[in-house]
Amino acid sequence: MLLCGTRDLRAGMTVGIPVFRSGSFPGEFLAAGTVLDDGLIAEAQRTGVREAWIMHPATSDLDEAPLAGLNATLQAMARRLHQQFAESSGQRMTATEALETRSEIVSLVCDMMPQRRFIRPIARSMDPKYRIFEHSLNVAMLSLFIGVELEAYIVRERPRLSAAEARDMVSLVFGAVFHDAGKLALSEQVQAHHSVYEVIRASIAPPDYQRHTSLGYDLLRDTGIAASARQVTLNHHQHFDGSGWPNMAPLTNGRHRGPQRGRDIHVFNRIVAVADALDALMIDEAGNPRPAIAAMRDLSDERLEPWFDPIVREVALRRLPVFPIGSLVRTSDGRYGAVVRRNSLQPCRPTVRMLDMDCRHWDIHPTIDQCEVVDLAYRHDLHVVRCAGEHVEHYLFELAQPKPHSGAIEADGPASTLTLAEAG
Repeated sequence: MLLCGTRDLRAGMTVGIPVFRSGSFPGEFLAAGTVLDDGLIAEAQRTGVREAWIMHPATSDLDEAPLAGLNATLQAMARRLHQQFAESSGQRMTATEALETRSEIVSLVCDMMPQRRFIRPIARSMDPKYRIFEHSLNVAMLSLFIGVELEAYIVRERPRLSAAEARDMVSLVFGAVFHDAGKLALSEQVQAHHSVYEVIRASIAPPDYQRHTSLGYDLLRDTGIAASARQVTLNHHQHFDGSGWPNMAPLTNGRHRGPQRGRDIHVFNRIVAVADALDALMIDEAGNPRPAIAAMRDLSDERLEPWFDPIVREVALRRLPVFPIGSLVRTSDGRYGAVVRRNSLQPCRPTVRMLDMDCRHWDIHPTIDQCEVVDLAYRHDLHVVRCAGEHVEHYLFELAQPKPHSGAIEADGPASTLTLAEAG
């Protein structure tokens, strides 16, 4: 299948997975197998549908890329968590609720792992009441991806534990899912804000914004969940250079003074901090989705460099896909293609399989092994100008050579085998 922006849809194309609308027109709009006509395409554009997965004869090897089942699971989980917290009126989560959610997260981690090369944020409903948990589940998915890429580093950063216990990704994901739960007790202005906007967009933090970390920590007080998961709610705004928050002195009876810094920050917090900022940057000032490349370019801004563990940030920038696998891109020579492989050294230069997008010719389209494949890493005369219907040329960026961080993971090194400690 092929991910197209609605601007790239043409009459005669066939929908690969159901297309949903949100906002004023919620629910399924196009069923899988629907053959598009000009009227349906115009209606999709008019009602805010941004993209659709379509069938293409030369992309059948990418049919797992839509992550349809995983996206549906994540969206349903966002709604369930919203309802659970709405009904509890901000009361603390119970141990039973935490155990049930943990079991759900174990299943979610197992579902994510085989499909992680296709990772991309879930489509937001754009309904403000689901904002917190749709964001948090995206952060959980990004955190898991980064965590798996950095498995050996995580084990090294948790020396008091056995390797099997240290690489437990369930606690990382649990903490990420609830990292912003404290915002539920605060205003919509607080819920929509992220401290990264204060640097990238010169926004001003609303009153009470910093309270959400302690409120979230208190919300999970009686759950009995692992401390490594619970403390993510408290410390995901700690900065590597010590400029973050909260001040730990009142929380530790003076044993620790000021914010945490460097490797004193738990490695799970360092991972969630990067994933949290990245997903926040995927929304513009009006609350509309932005292309992944726009968020990645902002994350690469040198003003944010002191905030994050350099190893975690570098892995996020190099290993998370700027252009999702399976997405339709247009190159600077006017041709179309599907992204089939990422480039960890220069993420804006993926490998692309060139395609004919005139569906009238698809009955004689070259097979997958006959299509021209262009590795943009070696074609500096070409670059991507559009991805899934969005103009992205002005977001393109280049990364410097990987820095020789002590103990850093090679950007293209294989991830180790994941162990789900306590998941059995």
